[in-house]
Amino acid sequence: MHNIFLFARREYLETVRKKSFIVMTILLPAMMFGFTILPSMIASKKSSEVQHVVIATADAQFGEEVSNRFLNPDEQRNPLKRDDEGPARNFDVQVDANVSPQEEETLTQKVNSHQLDGYLWAPPDALAERKLTYRSRTSSDFETQGTLSSAVRQALLRQEFRKHGATSEEISNALKPVDVETRKVENGKVTDSGGVGIFFTALLLMILLYTTLIIYGMSVMRSVLEEKNSRIFEVLLSAATPKQLMAGKILGAGAVGLTQIGIWGLFAVTLGAGSLISMGGMKFHLSLTPMNMIFFGLFFILGFLLYASVGAAVGSAVNSEQEAQQFQMLVLMPLIISMIFMMPVIQQPHSTLATVLSLIPFCTPLLMYIRIVVETPPAWQIALSLVLLLGTIYAMLSICSRIYRVGILMYGKRPTLPEIVKWMKYA
Repeated sequence: MHNIFLFARREYLETVRKKSFIVMTILLPAMMFGFTILPSMIASKKSSEVQHVVIATADAQFGEEVSNRFLNPDEQRNPLKRDDEGPARNFDVQVDANVSPQEEETLTQKVNSHQLDGYLWAPPDALAERKLTYRSRTSSDFETQGTLSSAVRQALLRQEFRKHGATSEEISNALKPVDVETRKVENGKVTDSGGVGIFFTALLLMILLYTTLIIYGMSVMRSVLEEKNSRIFEVLLSAATPKQLMAGKILGAGAVGLTQIGIWGLFAVTLGAGSLISMGGMKFHLSLTPMNMIFFGLFFILGFLLYASVGAAVGSAVNSEQEAQQFQMLVLMPLIISMIFMMPVIQQPHSTLATVLSLIPFCTPLLMYIRIVVETPPAWQIALSLVLLLGTIYAMLSICSRIYRVGILMYGKRPTLPEIVKWMKYA
């Protein structure tokens, strides 16, 4: 046990003293902020550029209605938007009552020559069939297309209401949006946790857990491979057994991961992660409850033990970084599959698919944790997943330690699967 502690201490101190540790401690939260919140903040800033749009329709009243609804989309606004938030871009909208083929060609050429950003083509026959077209240089401006589509729908509805004798006030009341807030029912009580906050909490925590498992699980593999190629193991084996070396390396790397997560958690508490967050015009609270944080640490430790043991076995069996990369994808495949099924599990955490996947030991660290964050599953499912995960960790540690014991002293050609099976028997 003393030797295990010494090797774990050596691994821990070597890692935390590296500049890469300090860089990643600062860089990873910054990258998550840059990839999630920063783009939405930039997109929500009001642009000084003016986009020129033409609404071509023979129905002047319809054209004015669309223009008004497009420039002032109050009645179809997202209820999650801030009340004081205006449109992110400036528009200049003109109504063109000429819908002749010649005018159509003229407008098309203006778009092509950048005089216009786009135009809505709404001749009488298209209005009758409810098949209008918005023509622009880009077909990926979904925000403008969505706002314009909603404005057209509002204008058509207002026309129909007026045909049946409704007043402007009655039309506005009928088309007024309904703000439906979501609240989580937990332990028989309605909590203040909203759906948006829980969604982003689950998303961010799962990405963080996924990233840390990959970083530290594979760091064990690279560390073993580096020491194997430098022949340091031949010296270390004179003072300890291969199992002690492997245990010390895994425990040291795990301690490094917990240290980094602890620093991130401290930053989150200091900066007020539970306070109101604004992203893309939406306001929500991150649901960083003590239970979420405890389970995060638990599933990180268990997931790390599982993937680090496999990484140590791979690192001891191969002879170069290129060979290791070929096996790395196989090792990480369960984590990748978990990320692929992330959205279905978040949306329906009690579905059969989510339950089955979260009970598969190699997927449990991510998917069972995400179920706990979104909607706590029955206690027996959590207990069963932990039992299966612990059993798998014990089995993998036993198998991988056998491979590790022989592999660290094997050099030359890449071992085949039958040779690895023989190593397990010899050990």
